[in-house]
Amino acid sequence: MFKGKVAPSDIVKSMGLVFGDIGTSPIYALTAIFLLIPPTAENVMGILSLVIWTMTILVTFEYTYLAMHIGKKGEGGTIVLKETLLPLIKSGNQAAFVSLLTIIGISLFIGDGVITPAISILSAVEGILLIPGFEATPQTTLMILAGVIAILLFSFQTKGTEKVAFTFGPIMVLWFIALAGFGLMALVSAPSVLLAISPMFAINYLISHGLEGLLILSAVILVAT
Repeated sequence: MFKGKVAPSDIVKSMGLVFGDIGTSPIYALTAIFLLIPPTAENVMGILSLVIWTMTILVTFEYTYLAMHIGKKGEGGTIVLKETLLPLIKSGNQAAFVSLLTIIGISLFIGDGVITPAISILSAVEGILLIPGFEATPQTTLMILAGVIAILLFSFQTKGTEKVAFTFGPIMVLWFIALAGFGLMALVSAPSVLLAISPMFAINYLISHGLEGLLILSAVILVAT
């Protein structure tokens, strides 16, 4: 476990490597959730509370502890986690179980890699349609552009986690600054949403909505993907 002094550059790199994805996930997750349920005051406060505490718990443990403390020569991921655990395991059955979890984790990662170009990159590219003069851009052109971007990104990832983090870190810092700015502007008009920090809104929502609340929780988890 790393116990040395954390340099500002390390914080910036963590933005690009660890926290970049969750900087965009809540945006489309909230959009998807409120397509399923009406945006009443009760639902909004309950969902916001669920989002806040889902991100707090998962990010605090999974990202801050595991991802930032368990690594090997600047690299991380499922395989590195397996290599870290195997020397600590004595039983063959336990080693086999860890290997099985590794295979499942890699499979999920591959699945996420397939979904990401289809949703994230293509959705971003479709923003071109909002630019005056580009409203009639053919869908085929957008798909080709998204494919090129995906190929470039995946090709760059072969350089290693360290270089990816160094490159995208500053970009994500600017993104988070923009989010903070727009968020503060929105808070001025609706400061009551800060009450959603209380976990009671999340608990009350799950209790009052029963099975529907559990189903919505499966959508809330998207904020941490």
